[in-house]
Amino acid sequence: MIASLSPEQVSRCLSRLRERLDPSYQEDLLLHLGGVKTLRVYCCHPQAATMVRRQLAWSLATPVDHPDAMLYFWEEPRMDDFHRRVLGLDFDRDPGDDYLLLVKREGEKLVPFAEFTQGNAVRLWSGDQYFCAVRNIEPEELLKEGHLFVKQLYRLLDTPATHLIHGACVGIDGKGVLLCARGAKGKSTLTVSALLRGFEYVADDYLVLEKEGASLCASPLYSIVTLSPEMYNVLYDELAQAHFVGNSARGDKYVLDIAAYVAGVRRHYPVKACLFPEIVTDAEPSVLACTPQERGRAITHMIHSTIGQMNDEGNALSVRKLIGMLNGLDFYRIRLSPDIFRNVACLRDFIQDL
Repeated sequence: MIASLSPEQVSRCLSRLRERLDPSYQEDLLLHLGGVKTLRVYCCHPQAATMVRRQLAWSLATPVDHPDAMLYFWEEPRMDDFHRRVLGLDFDRDPGDDYLLLVKREGEKLVPFAEFTQGNAVRLWSGDQYFCAVRNIEPEELLKEGHLFVKQLYRLLDTPATHLIHGACVGIDGKGVLLCARGAKGKSTLTVSALLRGFEYVADDYLVLEKEGASLCASPLYSIVTLSPEMYNVLYDELAQAHFVGNSARGDKYVLDIAAYVAGVRRHYPVKACLFPEIVTDAEPSVLACTPQERGRAITHMIHSTIGQMNDEGNALSVRKLIGMLNGLDFYRIRLSPDIFRNVACLRDFIQDL
């Protein structure tokens, strides 16, 4: 369901939120996001602050007087009537509809103002103020909503030179490669295995891309990774410093806090090529240059995977910007064998030869 709000309704919603939340703040944390933006997060519950630290340890920074934006994070057990009870909006939701999008008018455009997902969370944003309420702050329930604040960070990091993307990045000796693919293509297993074998690491799921002249750099946001139970068991001994956070949104992967591996993490890391992973049955992995058609398919996968998860479909500006960022890269297919250790060795050889 989509509902359009007048400027007066938007203003009233924001006023009611501020009145409701101001007395409840218990702790505030500052996030420095890829060296691009600063976000102060006000947590209304001790467990909320704990979850921020567990997921975004590499982005925690010393507080500053004037952050770029503020985010208010709290637990809201009653979600079904949130739009009436908290925001003061008088309309009925469609029966059985587990998604509600509130939009507002800016000039000639209708832009998102609030999003309600499956009765478990609500996200609101206006200018430099963001709001995130969840039904249950327990880690296992919170992870059903995916990476913490990712949709808010996506909007905050949408600048002329930067963009949050769904992808992975590792490298050697300052030569990074992006891995672009939708889920279940092996990129997380490959990047985590690479980190454990001495590669320089940026991210396994979400990262910040930044265009600097003709150069492209990647920076991390999250200090968590997601692995299938099978791959977690294979890497169990090597992941001794990792902490189990909970099950992923789909329940088919483990979410691990790998903040202890910070020595291998790199920021503003130069990206030299893009790899499109595909799982094959061959005994030996291989890397092949993409044809023009395969290159287009790889770019399409990365863009669709990113804007689809952010509910940003139809945003032609985001699509054009991402295409422009990726245009200068060479694209390759990395054919991943069932042997993850051979895959890492293949990736090492490829990067060293770049």
